[in-house]
Amino acid sequence: MSEQLIHRKRSSIMNLDELDTFTAKKEFTRCGLCENNCALTVTIFSDGSKFVTGNRCERGAEKVTKIKFDRSKAKENLVDYKYKKLFKFKALSKRDAVHGIMGIPRVLNMYENYPLWHTVLTDLGFRVQISPKSDKKLFEKGIETIPSDTVCYPAKLVHGHIQSLIDKKVDAIFYPSVIYERVENTKAPNHYNCPIVQGYPEVIEKNMDSIRDGDVKFYHPFVNLADPETLVHSLSQAFADYDDIRPEHIRKAVNHGYQALADFKDDLQKKADELLTAISMNGEKAIVLSGRPYHLDPEINHGIANIIVQEGFHVLTEDMVSGLEEVSGLRVVNQWVYHSRLYAAAKVVAKNPNLELVQLNSFGCGLDAVTTDQVEEIMRGHNKLYTVLKIDEGSNMGAIRIRLRSLKAAVEERDNKLKKANLDHIFNQAPQFTSKTEEDTPTNPVFTKEMRKTHTLLMPMLSPIHQNGLIEEAFKQAGYNVVILPAMDREAVDVGLKFVHNDACYPAIITIGQLVEALESGKYDLNNTSVMMTQTGGGCRATNYIPLLRKALKDAGFPQIPVVSISMGNQGTEETPGWTITLPFVKRLLIAVLYGDLFERVLYRVRPYEKVAGSANALYDKWLSTAKKNIKSGSYFEFNRNMKRIIKEFDQLETVDFDQKPRVGVVGEILVKYAPTANNDIVGIIEKEGGEAVVPDLIGFMNYSLFNQIWKADELNMSSKTKRLAKLGIDAINLLEKPMNKALEKSQRFEGIESIYKIADGASKIISIGNHTGEGWFLTGEMIELLNNDVKNIVCLQPFGCLPNHIVGKGMIKELRRQYKGANIAPIDYDPGSSEVNQLNRIRLMMTTAKKKAKSLAKTAD
Repeated sequence: MSEQLIHRKRSSIMNLDELDTFTAKKEFTRCGLCENNCALTVTIFSDGSKFVTGNRCERGAEKVTKIKFDRSKAKENLVDYKYKKLFKFKALSKRDAVHGIMGIPRVLNMYENYPLWHTVLTDLGFRVQISPKSDKKLFEKGIETIPSDTVCYPAKLVHGHIQSLIDKKVDAIFYPSVIYERVENTKAPNHYNCPIVQGYPEVIEKNMDSIRDGDVKFYHPFVNLADPETLVHSLSQAFADYDDIRPEHIRKAVNHGYQALADFKDDLQKKADELLTAISMNGEKAIVLSGRPYHLDPEINHGIANIIVQEGFHVLTEDMVSGLEEVSGLRVVNQWVYHSRLYAAAKVVAKNPNLELVQLNSFGCGLDAVTTDQVEEIMRGHNKLYTVLKIDEGSNMGAIRIRLRSLKAAVEERDNKLKKANLDHIFNQAPQFTSKTEEDTPTNPVFTKEMRKTHTLLMPMLSPIHQNGLIEEAFKQAGYNVVILPAMDREAVDVGLKFVHNDACYPAIITIGQLVEALESGKYDLNNTSVMMTQTGGGCRATNYIPLLRKALKDAGFPQIPVVSISMGNQGTEETPGWTITLPFVKRLLIAVLYGDLFERVLYRVRPYEKVAGSANALYDKWLSTAKKNIKSGSYFEFNRNMKRIIKEFDQLETVDFDQKPRVGVVGEILVKYAPTANNDIVGIIEKEGGEAVVPDLIGFMNYSLFNQIWKADELNMSSKTKRLAKLGIDAINLLEKPMNKALEKSQRFEGIESIYKIADGASKIISIGNHTGEGWFLTGEMIELLNNDVKNIVCLQPFGCLPNHIVGKGMIKELRRQYKGANIAPIDYDPGSSEVNQLNRIRLMMTTAKKKAKSLAKTAD
């Protein structure tokens, strides 16, 4: 009987005749039923049936095919709810707007703080005009003004939003630089915003002509949202040209703004709590779609929340669940507010059987290299799946759908196994799935006082001219046996790539690679070896080099190796009782750095013109030996005596055609600027190509770090004690440098040392001194210092994806070229995948331009 039924049933597969007449055509349309406005591709077959692609939800297919889908089991999309709620604020009428129309771009941190800013500006008498919803056309409006093609898509979109406000003829634009967000996790050591959120208004100001030329007023104060009184001060300075807007008005508006923000968040939390309760009662599943606030933008997230809903999950955002946990005891330094939320949300999801987590990660977001490993560890510790989706301007969702469907299948499989395991436990007493708790985390080995006597300390190479026996001698006299690793070590890059997240910055890959490579070499007794690294990156991801190193050591099979963390403040993650700093040690270190800076100045200045090949290096070797003896003695008077003789002998070294070669300044991220492994020996390349390299002093970076503490105290109400100590530090360095500065100024060939206050003053004419992440304003300041000293050719070196350099490096080049005629600046990216040929070609092109200008100037002089 069953065989007869099978034979009677007609196959739905087309036969040969039908295939011969088969036709299909495509039509293209837009959905238009929500802000996504999906681009639909409609395939129409010969029988009139239709197939729709490009839709992010079923509504687009319904519109085209007229087939209604069953929504009785529709899932809640709180991403969509949050987006609609966020910008639903009423603007003042034009009649009541006594101060005109104030535009706000719908970008970056506005997805976090728009209720605050809308309320503040409205209370101050502005009619707030929010820029349109993001789309590709809006992106294209500002594409020509984007200075860095490697910055993240959310940042690139800012240009289009600003241009749209300019096109709408707003009276002014308000786009603040938010350094610190409000404190949400009291256990976290800090509450930074990412460098792009902090500094991108600076890029807009210097790269969009209408704003730079003053056609549209542009307000972008640097603010600390954790301190309302500081915010009042910052806004009072920003709106000083409005005589009738007084501090008491701003204070009242700010208080109202914070309340509006709290009300908005309370509404979201209430909605989320209702959904979480329903999910728990009904045994349903939800995905916490985690990311940064601006991942709420449908143009940035490409409607991923809608796809998740189609797969049968409810959707929440990370801030809707993060308040249920206050995470501490992480492997990483938890100092960015959005990261802190993400870790807390991951912990909540990991413990909740009804929740799963998907993290959105914008292409080029180096900071998220810190989060991805840590979140995965949290999830894996509770037998939960971790999915990260990397997104950019591309809108092809095919791969995303496959990932989400794979997640769904994996969740179902895992839950089935879990049910079976629990049943087995009930009937057979088999072990259940267990979760790893924070208490299970092994304690890291500590560098003790006893180890100080017996351990070799391995240190990565930063700057050969400073570390070539000088730094080692200072450590040796302090009782540490330090070995500084090789200056040129390309193998370290390959080793680093094995053990460091590929999105981590190039300096982390190199330095960690050097340390792991040394441990693998067999040269050192692993029972008596420790590794050393600085941890002083502030809001830069460099602060997390130590956690990245600790993970790499574990993965490479060296979990027993102690790590010495040289850090400022309380940001260190390693205990190091065996590491102490004494005044004699600091004095020797400063003398070592001063010698390095001096050798850098005199050797690089003279070597390209030496009459006898090798004579400059021979003179350097002679004095290097003397310098090491001086560091051993620790005598500052001996340093002054040697310093004067060094300058004199290099000043008198026989040269030919002196000053006839183009001078090329080398600036950028600190390790890429100094380390030959990172920059492929940039000094050697410049000299080989017929130029003279000019590399700024290393001690300048120390001064910059100290100067920032003064600014924070003055502008953001930070520690006055830290300010006093910073001033003392700068004064001490200036005192040590003063005799060297006088000797350099008296010489025939060398320039004097510019004070950090003068560099800051010069930088402030182009960029705000509030830019503190990475090299911050100091990078721009170094370029200005070089240009003022007639070094018109500059190579700006940065790791690919270095967030601060998008602002203070590439972001300021247009303005530098405008203010300094003839400035020849070449930004060059370095990372493991960068082509050395392309880098060399960029340098040669810059050198060709420099040589032409040099010849032209020589002819003019003749």
